[in-house]
Amino acid sequence: MPRTVAAALAAGLLLAGCAADSPIVERALVMPSGFETLSCPELVAKYKSSDVRMKELAGLMEKSGSPIANALAYDTEYATARASKRFAEQAAEKKHCELADKPASLEPPPAPAQTNAKK
Repeated sequence: MPRTVAAALAAGLLLAGCAADSPIVERALVMPSGFETLSCPELVAKYKSSDVRMKELAGLMEKSGSPIANALAYDTEYATARASKRFAEQAAEKKHCELADKPASLEPPPAPAQTNAKK
């Protein structure tokens, strides 16, 4: 009997890990409408912080090497960070915010002043 309980628990944990990939779960973890009121700099900050957190969690999950431990310890937080990143990106696209590390301005830099010095 104890083996069946352990097997059922392991199966439940693995299914819970798969559920973290669901858009329904993402919307339950993070409210998409909360990103609509943020300014471009706030959206960029939210996007970058979520990206950094996802990378940290991916490293921790890789280091642990155990799918069961990952499901217990990291899946919910990883799904939350992924949802925050995705919703920040969607809101930034709607507001035409620049998420990349390049300057937001599309104007060319000002030309250097020319002097008409006579020799």
